[in-house]
Amino acid sequence: MKKEKWLLLGIILYLLINISGLFIPIVINAAKYAQVGREILDNQDWINLTIGGDAYDQKPPLLFWIAAAVFRITGVSVFAFKLSVLLISLIGIYGTFKLGELLYDKRTGTLAAFFWGTCLGYVHFHNDIHTDTLLVVPVILAIWQYAAWIKFNKNSAFYLGTIFLGLALLSKGPVALVIVGSAVGLHLLFTRNLKMLLNIRSVIALFILLLSILPALWGLYQQFGMEGIKFYFWTNNAGRISGSYAGSNTDPFFYIHTSLYVIAPWAFFTFVGVFLQIKEKITQKLKITPTNEYYTLGGSLIYLLILSTARAKNPHYELAVMPLLTIIAARWAYLIFEKPQFLKLRKALGTIHLISAFVLLTLTAAFLGYVFPNRNPWIWIIIGLLTAGFVYVLRWKPGLNKQLTYLLLANSILLFTLNVHILPKLSQYQSSFQACAIFNEQAAPNEKLHIFTVESRYWEIFLYSKSYGRYIITAEDFKAINPPANDWLYTGPEGMEKLVQMNIAVDTVGVFQHKSMSSLPIKFLNPKTRASKLKPRYLVQLKEK
Repeated sequence: MKKEKWLLLGIILYLLINISGLFIPIVINAAKYAQVGREILDNQDWINLTIGGDAYDQKPPLLFWIAAAVFRITGVSVFAFKLSVLLISLIGIYGTFKLGELLYDKRTGTLAAFFWGTCLGYVHFHNDIHTDTLLVVPVILAIWQYAAWIKFNKNSAFYLGTIFLGLALLSKGPVALVIVGSAVGLHLLFTRNLKMLLNIRSVIALFILLLSILPALWGLYQQFGMEGIKFYFWTNNAGRISGSYAGSNTDPFFYIHTSLYVIAPWAFFTFVGVFLQIKEKITQKLKITPTNEYYTLGGSLIYLLILSTARAKNPHYELAVMPLLTIIAARWAYLIFEKPQFLKLRKALGTIHLISAFVLLTLTAAFLGYVFPNRNPWIWIIIGLLTAGFVYVLRWKPGLNKQLTYLLLANSILLFTLNVHILPKLSQYQSSFQACAIFNEQAAPNEKLHIFTVESRYWEIFLYSKSYGRYIITAEDFKAINPPANDWLYTGPEGMEKLVQMNIAVDTVGVFQHKSMSSLPIKFLNPKTRASKLKPRYLVQLKEK
């Protein structure tokens, strides 16, 4: 097989898997972000963001603007929203390729883009969309353009990089400055080139960045005053690190074991590559050579170190630096399989990767045969063809192409199974979809669907309902908002108890056995103990007072 064939196979499987994922409904935070976009259109206000009618300050507006723009064209369509983000992410794959090519060579850029576009985290977080899904695109484009500016001294690349950095700030806030600043700043520092920053360009760049984030700051100021500005620059970032705003995770190794599946099946190429890259820098004693770059290590390790010390930890936080890590992984994947001194390492990786591939296939078999038994012949046919390809590749001559291809096939089998079978099955237990279906069919045009109590805060209730109401947390909030008779509530046992305490009369329209798709404990995955993890949720309609 020629060297480029694995890339063609990767493109085909990329399209197959990601297109199948477009039909999966979105929940919780992803649904919240789409709902904020919907409310932009309903309110005809692109600056003052809301969720369920309440002022929203959690994230800058770029992702919500994209959702609103798409909804204006297509109507409220989750398919269109997910497709738009996926198409934007293709630009990020291209940026990964160009940065890898710029720093090393074309084949490194190609393999890095291949790693990024086919890893588990990429596919998962285009189903479960976060602002980090979007953030990674302008971040990698900004670093690429700044690297081009430094290498070729092109002012146009500097200003284009600054525009991309501004978009990154509009995606998730000052965290983008940490990543891009570490990547570019450490490279300039270690290559003794900091004087490039001592120029009027830097002043102009600050003006461009301020102009970029002005819509976010203006909206926060109008709704929250100076506290909103403080939230953007400080509270939302320092608070997550200290735990004063969000988070309680103290595991310093969280992003090491999380990377095992976020960047699967390329995690071991990445771990080994990062280790060898650091070792190389130490051995070279920071010598300046044509290929001695610090963008990739500087941008990724500083950021991951900060994340590891933070109390707020989530797998999607590390997405923004994954392309930098795949460039390191791609570079060393080639070197390991070409340099004779890495013979033992090649054999070790071959063993580890073969075990990893069989783990992925075993997980697929467990899901299809036991967790949620599948009887769809078309799914079995496609998986059978991919499995036959996997077995065929195992007969190839040992080498990098063999490992790339069988890992790609094993990962694709699992991801395809998740998209077309497992996630649709899980959505049947996300009772918010059932509640919305009943409400949309039975509710009168002037009736609204509210969320009552924290235990039932699933934002898809608003996104998928034809007429959304308010998020009501406490009994006091309920009395203050005073939803009218005939409005509907989605709630849980706590909410039902509060309604009784307030002497609020309701008609119970639906009772559901619920399990959120956001977490999958072993007892739920086991059909014999699944019922023990299901909790009741209720759809009720308020009676006349």
